[in-house]
Amino acid sequence: MVYRRDLDLHRLIIAFDRGRVRTDVPLITLAVVEAALSPEQRRVLRGMIDVLEHVHVESVSTQTEAERLAEVVARMEQPADMAAAHVVAVSHHLDWPALTADAGRWDAVKAHLPWRVELLELADLG
Repeated sequence: MVYRRDLDLHRLIIAFDRGRVRTDVPLITLAVVEAALSPEQRRVLRGMIDVLEHVHVESVSTQTEAERLAEVVARMEQPADMAAAHVVAVSHHLDWPALTADAGRWDAVKAHLPWRVELLELADLG
């Protein structure tokens, strides 16, 4: 999940939720995104996640989840992009595409993976 002050993005996520489309947000990615936001933006983002029924935050709370994440991190150039690694681990596990604002950002990540990661760029959804 990307967070921008973009009403179209907000509408898309709300439309997904209303359509009962499950959207999973990797927790490490969420933390990295939140770190770049103002306190006000963080409150808005957290409130949105809390209110939307079909938005789920994917944590790393079990050994299996940690193993999935470690498998991705081990294949990445170091230092590993932990936000990207968690997106890849969740996407691969669920066999779902990853939503991104910048597909080009993923070229270096995808180059080291033994499997395909399907990316849906937000620009492609308009």
